[in-house]
Amino acid sequence: MREAVVIFGATGFVGRNLVAWLSGKVARIVAVSRSGARVGGASECVPINQLDDIRPLPADAVVINLAAQRYDASRFDMAQSDILATNVEIADAIYRFCISRGLREVRAASSVAVYEAGLALMDDRRPIDLNTTPNPNEAFYAWSKRWGEIVAKLYQDRFGVSTISFRLSNPYGPHDSVDPGHAHVLPAFVMRALAPADSFVIKGSPRVERDFVYIDDVCETFEASLGWVGKTAALNLCAGRTTTLYELAETILAILGDQRPIVANDESLQGVAARRSTNAMVIEATGKSTFATLREGLIPTLAWYRDALATSRS
Repeated sequence: MREAVVIFGATGFVGRNLVAWLSGKVARIVAVSRSGARVGGASECVPINQLDDIRPLPADAVVINLAAQRYDASRFDMAQSDILATNVEIADAIYRFCISRGLREVRAASSVAVYEAGLALMDDRRPIDLNTTPNPNEAFYAWSKRWGEIVAKLYQDRFGVSTISFRLSNPYGPHDSVDPGHAHVLPAFVMRALAPADSFVIKGSPRVERDFVYIDDVCETFEASLGWVGKTAALNLCAGRTTTLYELAETILAILGDQRPIVANDESLQGVAARRSTNAMVIEATGKSTFATLREGLIPTLAWYRDALATSRS
């Protein structure tokens, strides 16, 4: 059993799931968040501004950076500078913590948004130039994640801190936001499907394609990486297949047994039409060959949302 991990962003969607996943597999899980709120499965919970309160850690403790400024769909334009500034500040604080404690292994949640605009396939087997132009509609977020990968290399070269950056592609599952104004596309679709309506409305083009990766696959990959030592790299963490927004809505409604029509009144394309990426490096590094299908991941996700939404309304 691994002795200790420190998880920054432990109260977030990926954080809560990873704490629960590692509970019983890691002797000591230190959950760090802005508030220091309790996280089920954590040994101790600490506000990010009180890192000095964390008791001494073993030298082989792994620090996991899942912290990020929360996406807010209701104020997308105004939130961009907040995303950039906060994510850069978080990365700096985490590496300073590592240096002060003599810790040498970091795992970080990056994003496929780091890739340049216009790629037919985002392939992590090929080095990318982080100075190229990212997709314009997410440039602030993309640059914040690029900075995370750039600073990882700087800390490796100067301080010997190794970082594995996982470029996530639309992770989904239980414990995500129940506020449609703060939700990404898949949980927003789930909440829309669970609400009564005569039709299911897709806002924008139903032909948009995204790769959705189930949270258990994300957690399993992070766990597998805890034993890696002295390696700095960036790996795509995705399902390796895309789904159109129409297919996403169709699958959700089919699981629910809901026969309402799917309506797309606005065919305009906003953002990237298709985002395809390969997970070949994760498969090679972990030996993990299967990832949950969309249906397999949606069944527990829908069950959790049904209960969570019922609780929030009561």
